[in-house]
Amino acid sequence: MAEAENTARPASEERGEVSLVLDGATMALRPSYEAIFAFEASTDKGLLELARAALEGKMRLADLSQVVTECIRAWGRATQQPSIAASNAVRIGQLIVEAEGGMARVLGIVSGMLSMAVTGNFTASGEVKAGTTTTSEVPAES
Repeated sequence: MAEAENTARPASEERGEVSLVLDGATMALRPSYEAIFAFEASTDKGLLELARAALEGKMRLADLSQVVTECIRAWGRATQQPSIAASNAVRIGQLIVEAEGGMARVLGIVSGMLSMAVTGNFTASGEVKAGTTTTSEVPAES
């Protein structure tokens, strides 16, 4: 993954994406429904179980690689980058180990993203849901 390959827009918090630097390239992780479905199927673990493992620092590299890969693929599809959408989980796992801060740093980023997904902060397309606003104002009488 060379920096030159990555010409898409950066991660967008409004879209529920988080940034991750792998091999010098800034990638975005997009926790879309398709990504969640794919990493649940490939790990044979549910979203809640994976989020808990990540938060407790007990997620295996194989599972972390699948989660990261599927979220990168979702971002690649959303930004119409076929090479990113075709990312390979084995290579992503190698890049996680080699990343600055290693697996621990990547796990911290992924645990935050999975926590938001578990709590329902994302739409099915992976975008952050609008927050509910409350006010103490009393409606005007008609």
